[in-house]
Amino acid sequence: MSNLTSNDTSPPSNLTSLTPKSTETALCGVIVLLCLVGLVGNTIVIFYFWFRIKLSQSTVYILNLAVADFLFSVGCAIFFLYLACAMNGVPTTSESKRGISIFGELLISLTFTASLFFLATLSCERCLSVCFPLWYKCRRPAHLSTVLSGVMWILSLLISILERLVIPEHRSTVYIVTSAVFLLVTLLMVASSVVLLIQIQKSSVECRPLKLYIVVVAAIVNYLISLAPSRVLRMVYFFAVVPTAYMRLISIIVIFLCSAFNSAANPYIYIIVGRWKRRISTAQALKLAFQEDSNQTSEENITMGSQQTETEDKSEAVEIDGDKTL
Repeated sequence: MSNLTSNDTSPPSNLTSLTPKSTETALCGVIVLLCLVGLVGNTIVIFYFWFRIKLSQSTVYILNLAVADFLFSVGCAIFFLYLACAMNGVPTTSESKRGISIFGELLISLTFTASLFFLATLSCERCLSVCFPLWYKCRRPAHLSTVLSGVMWILSLLISILERLVIPEHRSTVYIVTSAVFLLVTLLMVASSVVLLIQIQKSSVECRPLKLYIVVVAAIVNYLISLAPSRVLRMVYFFAVVPTAYMRLISIIVIFLCSAFNSAANPYIYIIVGRWKRRISTAQALKLAFQEDSNQTSEENITMGSQQTETEDKSEAVEIDGDKTL
């Protein structure tokens, strides 16, 4: 394993000597475009949940997930603009290559880990709300979501630093341990999502928050489709199975392409589910998508909120005028 120190998700040392390929450059452009789409979607989610919509137990995790996806989109766009320039002969220095190397590895590891932890925690909490509704409503600590979010960020950062900056002789051991942790957390997330799928079948009878469950399950499916293959490729890449610089470059592009798609898709999943078969604003769609208690606020009240308020004000004014006349 003496060659593990060079096996990171960064541009190869001889990147500038590679023959420029139109296909690779086009893929870099696709990734940058996905990052821009993700920036727009995650900015919308962050704005509404930060300024317009009151946070709940579930939306605290969604807000943190959107922040992680936003940061990833920014960093990924910078990374692949640099990569496209390097592939097409733009002069680069050894210091910039090393900086991009460390930046790229820490970025993808941090965002991958944070996304997994936030989705797993959200999924488990929804299962607790289904299996133990009385405890969830009456005994659950009020600030548990905020505390857990902070813990998830710290753990994600520690894991990322360990994977990238640990002593080279111990990197393989650390990577195996962290991969086992990711596998266990993923299995827990999948198991809890199965419970939510079962609950969806009963939602029409028990008046469960159907759209919230659909959002959680859809986000988990999106994660498994896009980022799970990315983790497998990283493991193959880490243990020096990729033989050539060209294959190394292709593996980098595929890994980030999966991650960029995952980060870009999440906010639009929320909006599409919230707007399903309705013509409503983005804020109303997000409220409906993450509505936790279907008995607390009906979809019709959210959809027609402003119109109902105006109607009630007019009716009250008419009643007052009628009383004065009598």
